[in-house]
Formats: sequence, C-alpha cells, structure tokens
Amino acid sequence: MTPRLQQAIRMLQMNNLDLQTYLETEALENPFMEVQQADTNNDTLPSIQEESEAEAFNGAASDTGLDRAIQDGTAMVEDKTPATAENVQETNQYESAEFDFESRLNSQMSTMSQAAENDWDMISTRISERAISLVAHVEKQIELSQMSETQKILAYVLASYIEPSGWLGKPLEDIAEEKGLDIDDLMPILQNLQSLEPTGIFARDLKECLRLQALEQQKITPQFEVFLNHLELLAHGKLDILQRKCKCTETDLRDMLDTVRSFDPKPGMKFDDSNEIIHAPDLVVFKKDGNWVVDLNRSTLPGIVIDEKYAEELNRKIKEKEALEFSANALSSARWLKRAMEQRNNTTLIISAEIIKQQTAFLDKGPTYLKPLLLRDVAKAVSMHESTVSRVTSGIMIETPIGCFPLKSFFSVSLNSQSDSTENASAAAVRNKIQELVNQETPSDPLSDDAIAEIISKQGVSLARRTVAKYRQLLKIPSSTERRRRAKISNLG
Repeated sequence: MTPRLQQAIRMLQMNNLDLQTYLETEALENPFMEVQQADTNNDTLPSIQEESEAEAFNGAASDTGLDRAIQDGTAMVEDKTPATAENVQETNQYESAEFDFESRLNSQMSTMSQAAENDWDMISTRISERAISLVAHVEKQIELSQMSETQKILAYVLASYIEPSGWLGKPLEDIAEEKGLDIDDLMPILQNLQSLEPTGIFARDLKECLRLQALEQQKITPQFEVFLNHLELLAHGKLDILQRKCKCTETDLRDMLDTVRSFDPKPGMKFDDSNEIIHAPDLVVFKKDGNWVVDLNRSTLPGIVIDEKYAEELNRKIKEKEALEFSANALSSARWLKRAMEQRNNTTLIISAEIIKQQTAFLDKGPTYLKPLLLRDVAKAVSMHESTVSRVTSGIMIETPIGCFPLKSFFSVSLNSQSDSTENASAAAVRNKIQELVNQETPSDPLSDDAIAEIISKQGVSLARRTVAKYRQLLKIPSSTERRRRAKISNLG
C-alpha cells in the first residue's frame, strides 16, 4: 500500500479526539491546511432504515483507491492533483498572505526526508500521549475482562457514573431507575467492577471503599468489621467507645487504625481527570420520528480548511523548482487529508448505522436483547471489507439512551437454536441468562450445570452441560457444590 493509503486507513480507526490531535500535527507542517472544530453542520441525518445510502455512497466513489481498499483491500496510486486553483472549495482563512515560507520549506523538506525512511503504518506514534483518565482506565479493564458482552454493556453504564474519587456517584437504585434497568442485574456487575484496579473503586461509601482494600490485603476480621461499622466514632475521636464496641485491646485498636491509615479513601484521585473529554462519544444514537438515527458527534469532530487562494498566490511568487515541488506536495497532501477524513466520516456512519439497525431490540428493550452479530455480517451488508469494519469499530465510542459504549461491544457470537423460527441466541445473552438463574436460585439448593442447561434448552436454545460449565467459569461462578457450601457457612454466621 502507498503511504497515503496507509495514512487514510489508519485514520479510520482514530476516535475524534485522536483525529483532532493527528490533523493538528499535520497542519503544523502544511502552510495550506487549517484544522477547525465543526459543530454547526446539521444536515439531514441518515436513518438506519435508509438502506440505499450505503449502496449510493459506495457507487458514487467506487473508482477511488481508498474505496477499493475499504471494499476489498486493493492498493491505490498516489494523488496526482496539480497544484492549481481550478477547484477552489474554501475561502482564504488567513488574514494576510505574509508567511515565512522559506523557514517552513526547510522544515518541511527535512520532515519529508525523514518520514520517507520510516514506516508510515506507525502514524499513531505521532499522536501525543495523554495521561490516562480514571474512566479510560476502567473501560480498558472492562474490555479485557471475562464478563459476557451483555455484562460489559452494563459495566460501561456503571462506569459512566464513577466519580473522580473512584466512588460510584449515584445509588445503584437510582441508576437502575434512571436507565430503566433491573437492579438485580446491576448488583453482580457492581461486584465485578469492585474487583478492578485500583482496589476500592466503585465503592458506594467510605466503609465499602476501606473494606474492599482490607479484603484485598486479607485483613478482614470480626473486630475489623465492627471497626468499619463505627467509623463515625473514629471521626469524632471517641476511641474509648470504639474500643469497647470492638471488644479489643488498645494495641489492637491502634493496629486497626494504622491499617486504615494505610488505605486510600479516594483511590481514583491518582488518575488525571483533566482529560475526561477522552470519554466523549464519537457517535450519537437517538430516536427521530420513531426511527433510530445515528449521527457523528460534531462537538468533537475536527474539520479541515484548505487555503487554496493562498496556495495560488504563493505559486505565482515563487520561482525555485524545489519550492514549487514543496507547494504542490503540500497542497496535494491537504486535499488528500480532507478527502480521507470525509471518507472516514462517511464510512463510520455507514457501518455504525448498519450495526444499530441490527441491534434495535437492544435499544428498545435493553441489554438482554443483544443480538448475535459478527464482523462479516456487517461487512456483507455494507459491501465493505471485514478488516475495514474491524478498524472502524475498534476505537469508536457511541452514545445511546442506555449509556456510552465502544461500538465493538455490539458484536457477539451465537449459539444454535432448536427452532427455525427462533433467531440464534447471542452467547452473551446466554451467559447473562446463566447469571440470572444463579442469582435467582435458592442458596441452600443451587442449580447444577445439568439443571441450568435443561432450563435454557427448554427456552429454545440448545445448550450442553459442558457449555454451561465453561460459561460459568468465565463468569467466575463457583460450582453448585461450592455455592451450597458457602450458603451453609453464611447461615452459620
């Protein structure tokens, strides 16, 4: 692939903020290019029911190399657009034609010479590194966790409520009511999130934050539990009363105080939340006239302005061959970047619209209705290469009425259904069903893997006992024997 094609394909997998940073870096080295925020372009939004849009777009530009690369991975030739003003598209955005062209030329020629020796596929290294935010840190752990896809979606919902301190910002009951979710579904998700690093995040109060850290360090004792239950006595300095409550010696109380002082009451504060905009969605989904609609988040989407008039005026003044070549290359590069970004935006919209069209049940009814969906299903529907769909969905965040999720979280594999009239069941939804059955079982008489397989199979999804066992292990659910033993110990307490 040519350097420019690699550049355009790399841009496909950048989110809006990384794209902004990358284009600003390019603009520093291009006198004819300026990067602007575009948040006023509210043209007619593409509805997911307009299936002809993808076909019209693909047909309109199918003769370009980038489209061929998107559709079937073929390469393309370099852009040979001459450095003229025949196709002026923008007005002059500079206040004056005065520009230190000579110093810019020297800098640009040096940069171009060095870039030619490097691997253009490492464009991401030119994006300045940001300190990771707490939300980004949490979402990365969710992505790598063994939770089911449905559970991950619920985890992303809870992650959006995390405060800079690391605590959960709202009572779980309020979150469930606000998002139209079942609190019984959220509780096991919260427990999973409380196992993430740093220890103590997603606590609902100080006591829970300290208790999570004590559990992690294996310092929980009956006395320490009492100590945590009476933190208000510690806050008021009533150590003698606290000592009597804990039924411990002064030395024991001092040891517990030292333990608490070693904990971090606000474990999230070690992260840089000044860059919380990193969490801003790249796409927005909403209902319009009864249909689900997808649009770009234009409040974070950069725009490119090309100063064609300045390029034309400069070309009339300069005579040196090297300078003319630089001018032609710079203008051609700016035009290419603008076309590549427009292509990136259109491609993102087409792919995301198809995904949302496939997952309307999820938007209408909730995470349990996540449909099985593969990359190749979307690629076939939009007539693009599967790798293109993978690139576009790898780093894009999408805002829905339920919450903000990575676009790729809408993909999951399927299990065979016993009925031809029943759609294949999402493996994520089946794992979620297993979790629900375990949550609803009688603790003293837990369901065996065979019983769970039988229940789910009766609902139309063919499921073997070993599959239940595999999913149960992924969900970190103990065996029925272990669950029964824990229930007995709990009853004794």
